[in-house]
Amino acid sequence: MRKFAWLLIAVVVVVAAWTTGWFWAAGEVTGQVRLLAQADGEATPKFECGSFGVSGFPFRFDLDCENGTLTDQDLTVNFTGLRASVMAYNPTHMIFSAKGPFSYDDAFSGSQRRLDFSRLDGSLRVVPADLLKGLGGEGWRLARLSVETDDIAVTDTVAGDILEASAKHLEAHLVDMPDQFDKAAGTSALASYVAAAELSLPGLQVASGNLTLESQITGLPADIRDFGNPDAIRNWQAAGGSVKLVKLAGTQPSPAESFDVSGEARLSGGGYVEGQVDYSTTGVLDRLSQFLPPVQLAMLKGAPQADGSFRNTVTILDGQMKILTFVFAQLPPLF
Repeated sequence: MRKFAWLLIAVVVVVAAWTTGWFWAAGEVTGQVRLLAQADGEATPKFECGSFGVSGFPFRFDLDCENGTLTDQDLTVNFTGLRASVMAYNPTHMIFSAKGPFSYDDAFSGSQRRLDFSRLDGSLRVVPADLLKGLGGEGWRLARLSVETDDIAVTDTVAGDILEASAKHLEAHLVDMPDQFDKAAGTSALASYVAAAELSLPGLQVASGNLTLESQITGLPADIRDFGNPDAIRNWQAAGGSVKLVKLAGTQPSPAESFDVSGEARLSGGGYVEGQVDYSTTGVLDRLSQFLPPVQLAMLKGAPQADGSFRNTVTILDGQMKILTFVFAQLPPLF
């Protein structure tokens, strides 16, 4: 009987401690959201919710923001609804979703857009680059960020509704590359994958197209907090960072067009892009026939292939983009 009493007391203590901890954490989150709403929107972005709540007790934290607004100087973004959920025993993994539409207003340029979608959800997971630092909230690196959406459409709303882009399905993923993590240097690497199905770009006369992107970025900071460092690009160059475009490919059925691009680039000590890009096209560059003389168009398209496509290479040195020895563009330094 005495053992049962002690067991009951232990259970009550654990439940009380867990309950206290859950409500303390919920209060801390609510307080941080209120602090974001008190920002001036100029020096610091301001984020406020028409209504905000934390639920999910006892094992989850479900954060709901209805009719939210983000203000950052001239930029204003309105959100219909945002939700993020975290398991109390696994705080490094977040599931999130949103309700449309979103609206975007840039007072400086006068642009206004609306983002519609039938579904938008995703997940974010981080891992500690260093276990001891991670326990103190430092040294977290991105493990995976995924976003998927259906029936997405971007509409210009300045003068009526003008559709700019739409897709039946769109997904984007950033995934950590553990074999590229360098604990001593404090650097990591990410692989990305983006895919769009039934893509429509009316301004470019693209309909029912498909697009895929695969890339790898090395030399990134291992601590995700350093992504916002003002010298992030300079530090990335100093760490020997590079961008490898594994594949950027697109197709559309009518007219039959396709392109396939790959390459790799990095920054010089002066901040200029250097690298090489290889591409093959079918029909895409023929759109430029009304703007370019035949000789220049032929140089841009490159060598004809047996399958009817054209293949070419662009080299980039000190920001100068060249085909063979002809310089056709100069990229500005990035720092």
